[in-house]
Amino acid sequence: MAQQQSVAILGGGISGLSAAYYLSKSSPKSKILLVEGSKRVGGWIKSQRVSPGFHASTPSSAKPTDDNVLFEVGPRSLRPVGAGGAAILGMANDLQLQNDMLFVSKLDPSAKNRYIYYNNEINTLPNSLSSLLLKQPPVFKSVIKSILSEPFVQPGSGQDESLYSFVARRFNDHVALNLVGAITHGIYAGDAKQLSVKSTMRMLYDAERANGSVVKSMLSSKPSAPIPPAEQAILDELADPNITKSTSVFGFKNGTETLTMQLKQWLQQQPNVTLITDKQVKKMDKTADGSRMKIYSDEASVAVDHVISTIPSRKLDPLLTKHNSLAHLSANPSVNVAVVNFAFEKEDAHLKYNGFGFLTPHPDSAYQLPVPGTLGVVFDSNAMQGQESGHNKDLVKMTVMMGGHMWNTTFGGAQPHQVDPAIALEKASKALSVYLGIQQKPKFSMANVLQECIPQYIVGHEARLGELHQDIKQKYSHLLSVTGASYLGVSVPDCVKNSRLLVNDLLDKGALGTRENIVTGLNKIVS
Repeated sequence: MAQQQSVAILGGGISGLSAAYYLSKSSPKSKILLVEGSKRVGGWIKSQRVSPGFHASTPSSAKPTDDNVLFEVGPRSLRPVGAGGAAILGMANDLQLQNDMLFVSKLDPSAKNRYIYYNNEINTLPNSLSSLLLKQPPVFKSVIKSILSEPFVQPGSGQDESLYSFVARRFNDHVALNLVGAITHGIYAGDAKQLSVKSTMRMLYDAERANGSVVKSMLSSKPSAPIPPAEQAILDELADPNITKSTSVFGFKNGTETLTMQLKQWLQQQPNVTLITDKQVKKMDKTADGSRMKIYSDEASVAVDHVISTIPSRKLDPLLTKHNSLAHLSANPSVNVAVVNFAFEKEDAHLKYNGFGFLTPHPDSAYQLPVPGTLGVVFDSNAMQGQESGHNKDLVKMTVMMGGHMWNTTFGGAQPHQVDPAIALEKASKALSVYLGIQQKPKFSMANVLQECIPQYIVGHEARLGELHQDIKQKYSHLLSVTGASYLGVSVPDCVKNSRLLVNDLLDKGALGTRENIVTGLNKIVS
């Protein structure tokens, strides 16, 4: 029976863990093998409590003490919006993590106050109509004029284009470089001149297609694009829909890794799940009769009925044999980011901004950054209160992100493995000194250099996914599907949601169900 089939899941990041979780819950008779190449699960989600001093990378897990402070290497807060937010909230509830969670109200200063460094100062972004009209910071010059004129701009052809091209065309160059360029740094550490508007800020593209104007669409009571029924079903499951209305972001008292660690523990308790770490898959191919997939490590091989690949697409590419290779798996680059965490005694860091943090404009802005390569700074002790206790409660915590699409200019063309974390600390310390006037030595600090950590959906991404979908169908039929940050969203909520939707589709009409449809994980691209 289809329900008793064997499934291998490649990758133990949040996408792989989520796929295994939903598959184990919904199909307890399926035999699930989750294979992770590194020694730990969780992917880029890493939360670490560290002792005073400087740590050159994420330390090994020693028992935390009262002196330790929490640092996040990867995602630090999650947005509760949409089906992705609802999926994580439901998952956390099922895993009984309610008492470990922290919720930040939309009324909290960290939710209301956002900043962009522009023209040699930190600009407070308007958070209401009155502040937009009465307190325009320098970065908002020409913005109102561009908003008023945008409805009269003729719609484009509908072809994909870069975020920069779209926003410059509909608003102006200043908005594209200094506002959208900064937002792009915050989400993708990426270049607004390269990233696809269709695949990164779809709501802008849909607004122009639906109403001929972004502004008209914002003023319209009708959504630019309907919520797909499968996503609406996830939203309808929310135990408390008011959470999404009142909450800006949520997190965990001991960091985002709380979620992945709990997923790991849950999976290890399931009789139909085998979780293997520190095991590299070297090759993958169809069996001789084409009925199953065979995955190979150095020591062994195993045949399964279906493979769900959640690893980065560029890492899936070399696993496939030449005669069954797939289109575009290595088309998109991924960026490197240096993440440097700081915690200061309150008297050593007089932070005069009560908000989430600040981002920096695109490097082609007329105003060049005094510390090149700075993507942004998060004020962690503002953004997620409740993670420290005792004498650490008053620490001023912040994280500096550097590099991204500006990696080569930031670190002189050095490869990530060649960058000494101490150099990243030095550059980040200079950033805090120049941008925020903080010159004292931190009590705690940690630097991590993250290699190829965020996929970049460059122009044409959706069209390439459509071709990849067809290629998987033709070459692998019911044997292979893909999900993860390489394809349909880089955020943690996107990854969880897409793993759930994939599992649902596989169990309904796909390889693990009636087999009416070939489910690749990319079906929504062509539907």
